[in-house]
Amino acid sequence: MPLMLPRLLYLLGVLAWFLLLWRNPMTILMAACLSCLSLPLYRRFQRRALAWRKLLEQQSPPIRFGALCRTLSHHMPLTCYITILLTCMLVPVAALALLVSPQAAAGFARLRELQNNNFQLPPEWIANVQQWRQSLADYPRIEKMLNDFLQNLGTLFDDAMNLIFTRGVEFLGGTMTVLWTSFLFITLTALFTVYARQIRKITGRMLHLPQDMLGRFTLAIHRALRGILLGIVLVALVQGVLCGIAFAFAGIHQPAFWGLLATLVAPIPTVGTALVWGPLCLSLWFTGKSVTAVGLALWCAIVVAGVDSVLRPLFLRQGIQAPFFVLIIAILCGVANFGPEGLILGPVLLAFALQAVEEGHRYYRHGS
Repeated sequence: MPLMLPRLLYLLGVLAWFLLLWRNPMTILMAACLSCLSLPLYRRFQRRALAWRKLLEQQSPPIRFGALCRTLSHHMPLTCYITILLTCMLVPVAALALLVSPQAAAGFARLRELQNNNFQLPPEWIANVQQWRQSLADYPRIEKMLNDFLQNLGTLFDDAMNLIFTRGVEFLGGTMTVLWTSFLFITLTALFTVYARQIRKITGRMLHLPQDMLGRFTLAIHRALRGILLGIVLVALVQGVLCGIAFAFAGIHQPAFWGLLATLVAPIPTVGTALVWGPLCLSLWFTGKSVTAVGLALWCAIVVAGVDSVLRPLFLRQGIQAPFFVLIIAILCGVANFGPEGLILGPVLLAFALQAVEEGHRYYRHGS
C-alpha cells in the first residue's frame, strides 16, 4: 500500500507529458530510438568532462580561470552531444541542398507531368512496341506473351511512379512542419539522453521491474538500432549513390534526383531501387539506347542489388538475432502499420519481443 502513492504520482507525471506530446507519437518514438542509440556517445563525453574536472582540481597552484573551466566542463557533455546531433542532421541536408535541389524542380516537374497523364507509356515507347509487334506477327505465341507483358507493364509503371512520387513529396514535406518536427525531435532526444538514468529508474519503479532487466532491454534495443542504422540506412545511402553514379554515366537527366529517389525506396524489401532504375532502363531501351539500357540494368541488378543482398542481412542479423525472413516480415509489417517510420520501429519491436521472451526464460530458469 505505501508504494501506491509514488506510483500514482509517477503515472500522473507521465499523463501530463502525454497530454503535452500526444499529437507527436512518431516523433517521440524516433527521438527515444535515437537517444538509445547515441547514449554511449553522451556517456563518453561525460567521462571526459569528469576527467577534465579532476585534472583541474589537482592543479597546484590553481590555474587561472579554473572556476570558469569547471563550469564549462559541466556543460560540455550536453553541448558536444547536441552539436554532434545537429551536425549529423545538417550535413546531409546541406549536401542534398547543394547536389539535389538544382535537379529536384525538373525531376518533380517530370513526375507531375507523368502523374497528370495517368502515368501512361510515352509515345516513343508505344511506337517501338508497335514495330516489335509487326515483326512478331509470324510468331503467335511470342506475340501473345508480348501482349500479356504490355498489359501488365502499364499497371506496374503506374504503381511504381505513384509510389516514387508519393515518397518524394512526403520526404520533402512542408518547410514549417519539417522545422518544427526537427526542433521537437532534437529537444526530446536530448531530454531522453540527459535523463536516461532517471527515466529507467522511474520505469522500474512504476512497473516493479529490476534495473538490470531494464538495462538488458536497453542493450537489446541499442543493438537493434545499430543494426538498423547499418543495415537499412547506410545500405540505402550506398545504393542511392551507386544508382546516381550509374544514372550520370548513362546520360539520364537529373541523376542526383533519381539517385535520391532510389535511396528513399531502397529499404523496401524485394523491389527496392528497381522501382527507380527499372523504368529508367525501359526509357533508355525504348528511345533507342539499348546498349546503355542493358549496361545500366546489369550494373543495378548485380552491383546495387548485390550490396543489398550481402550487407543488409549481415548488419541486421548482427543487431537482431533472428532469421532474415523474420526481419523482412517485421520491416513489412512496420511499414504497413507506421508508414516510413516502420522501417525502424518494426525491427525495434521485434528486438523488444525477442528480449521479453528471453527475460521470461531467464525468470523460469532462476525461479525468481
